[in-house]
Amino acid sequence: MPKTRIGLCGALMLAMVMCVMPDAARADCVDGVRNATPEELAFAARAEAALAAALPAPVLNSERRGAAYDLSRPPRLSFCKADRVGAFTLSVGGGYLYTFPKAEADRLYAERKGIEKQIEEAEKLPADNDAEYKQALAQMKAAYDAVPRRSRKDPPFTPEQQEQVNRAMAEGKKLEDAAKQIVTDHVASVKSRTDVLRAQAKRLESYPQELAVRLAMNLERFPESAPTVATFGMPSAGRSTGLAVHNVVMAVEGPEGAARQALFEAVDQAYLQGLIGQPLPEVEASKARVERTAQAPAATK
Repeated sequence: MPKTRIGLCGALMLAMVMCVMPDAARADCVDGVRNATPEELAFAARAEAALAAALPAPVLNSERRGAAYDLSRPPRLSFCKADRVGAFTLSVGGGYLYTFPKAEADRLYAERKGIEKQIEEAEKLPADNDAEYKQALAQMKAAYDAVPRRSRKDPPFTPEQQEQVNRAMAEGKKLEDAAKQIVTDHVASVKSRTDVLRAQAKRLESYPQELAVRLAMNLERFPESAPTVATFGMPSAGRSTGLAVHNVVMAVEGPEGAARQALFEAVDQAYLQGLIGQPLPEVEASKARVERTAQAPAATK
């Protein structure tokens, strides 16, 4: 199974912001629940289909993950009786797997190994520290070697012998900790540099990358600005109030890099902008757009 990486922070952000559409009867409705109106169901169906139609074709060297979005599935909405018409948010998502071409993966691997060598050299003890470290190790060994020993056949230690054991072990542990501290202090002294190098190395990882496109409509609040997050329209306190499109939010999750950026650019943002304040396309029109996208060749960005 290929090893994959995904941006955890992005996933958590989308989970908190976008996964807010009710899909089951609410257990906390003190006044009971109401069914969705036919108008709400019709709007939700068109909205989900319109968002699904914005999911892009895979970019170069990538493939879609999982089954295609099921536009025939009826929307799942439920409300407390006090909820106004339109008190819901819609969201869809699609997964992609990007695999580095071999030549690119080999280049990244070589660069990463070079940076890891720099980290190793930076954390290597200088001559003075190394001499101090080796001296502490030698003293530690001498202290542990001075611990009285007995075989199973020997009689138990006398209280005096046990006290000697305890003193020698304590001294050995003290010297062992001192040796470790020399290393710890040096590593801490170069941490500002090695942290930068480790971040560079992480960006050069060439494992297959899990990417995801998340799209949501009529959010109460927008996520924080990020390189692969885009918002259209304005936040809507009433969410889908008036059964109209007040905003659309898109985000591409995954490891930072060219593949994530290419997938972000592959989303038709003009199409998403065009949904704001306009009647939603019929489901059949969105299905046709999905089919055209599925037949499109991989984007080359």
